[in-house]
Amino acid sequence: MQVLKMTLILTFMFLVLAFFAATTPPAAACMPADGFTAKCIDRNILRQLTPTLAPTATPGLRGDSPDHALDITGNWTTIEPGASVWYKTPNSDGYRVIDLWLDTTAPNALGLSLFSPDQADGLSVNTKPIGRGSFNKGEPSHALTWIAGYAKAGVWYALVQNFSNAPVSYSLGGNLSSTDAKLCHGYWETLRGQPIYWVDCNPLHNSP
Repeated sequence: MQVLKMTLILTFMFLVLAFFAATTPPAAACMPADGFTAKCIDRNILRQLTPTLAPTATPGLRGDSPDHALDITGNWTTIEPGASVWYKTPNSDGYRVIDLWLDTTAPNALGLSLFSPDQADGLSVNTKPIGRGSFNKGEPSHALTWIAGYAKAGVWYALVQNFSNAPVSYSLGGNLSSTDAKLCHGYWETLRGQPIYWVDCNPLHNSP
């Protein structure tokens, strides 16, 4: 008799638990809504309603204009197909020697153009450069070089352009040094179909 009672009790408890398991709603979370009332939302729906934060945009690289010109550091970087990157020298109060060089994995793909402080106003990729980098047999380790032995005071600008349809790795480096006063005159000359601005300088000295 005791065994029968225990069996009936266990069966009843099992039925009760099964009933509650079948009628219990899915796991839900409640959030305040409409004043003091509470609104319960299925957790799956809640996850769908939770806003996903968009990734923070990476600021674009500078060098896209003369106003955002980069410093000449010699660090390696990549230029995209058809892109242009502007660089600048530090400002100088006096004349100096500017020696620039460009190293690259694709020597025939890049161009290097130079602009004087006098060209700063309205400077763009369409401005005729005062000089262009070229290969120098005396410095075969560099793809392009350019030297101004008597560069006038101010900020000089350099423009690196990728004329190919593929990304190109390169670095732009340089040396800047002061120089003694000289007497100079400039003139244009066509070299290989390109206008090149030359400056002829001689040291200032007193006649004996």
